[in-house]
Amino acid sequence: MKSIFNRSLSRAGLVLLFSTGVILLLTAAQGKEGRVTQVVQDVKVLAPHVAARPAHLNDNVTDGSAVHTGADSRAELNFADLTITRVGANSIFSFDQDGRNVNLESGAILLRMPKDSGGARIRSSALTVGITGTTVMFESHPRNYSKLIVLEGSSEAWLTKHPGKKITVHAGRMLIVKPGAMHLPDPVDIDESLVLRTASLITEFPPLPSLDLMRGVAADQKRSGGPLFNPLADPTGMGARDVNASTRPPPTPHRTPGDGQRKP
Repeated sequence: MKSIFNRSLSRAGLVLLFSTGVILLLTAAQGKEGRVTQVVQDVKVLAPHVAARPAHLNDNVTDGSAVHTGADSRAELNFADLTITRVGANSIFSFDQDGRNVNLESGAILLRMPKDSGGARIRSSALTVGITGTTVMFESHPRNYSKLIVLEGSSEAWLTKHPGKKITVHAGRMLIVKPGAMHLPDPVDIDESLVLRTASLITEFPPLPSLDLMRGVAADQKRSGGPLFNPLADPTGMGARDVNASTRPPPTPHRTPGDGQRKP
């Protein structure tokens, strides 16, 4: 009788172990997929070794896939750990490692990562950003610039080809890097309230879980009363000046007495 009981207990243990293993495998598989939660106009998914296909609501996008949006198009992906990725128009981005390793070839994305979900990395040809528990917007225009805007929390940034020096970019600040840059410029303060009112990656989607935190950043900026840079302006100053120079008025030239009467 005892032997039968022991055998039954062993079988029950094996069944429980097998069931637990299946659940863990399914959970891991779900973690490696993003679910499409919004599709507007021309959005395509490019899975590894598979022809591009149109994206549809509630589609699963597997690890290693790329998402390509056309003009006036956008998409949103949600992951099992509650990470949210939004893709703007004319963008190409890919992800792997459960959506934690993002490569932005061109265009713009918004990435919101909860604090308890680990970290993520966004990479363009010029700039790489590490984030944990943060909401950021990231742009890549390979011939012109890469741009990071931290909407809440903070991020660590470094040059993709020169990762030795890293800087921290705090909420309400923007970092812009030109192609071929050898050094990181200083981040600048941006008008976060303007971003929240006008950025399509925010206004054309449902409210983010971190919206109150972003509003708090905008309110703090208003109370401080400091000068803010318009993030919608040409960030490189017509392609001729450093972004920091474009945020400051030009210096007043020194004039010696009699300059007004001097002929050219």
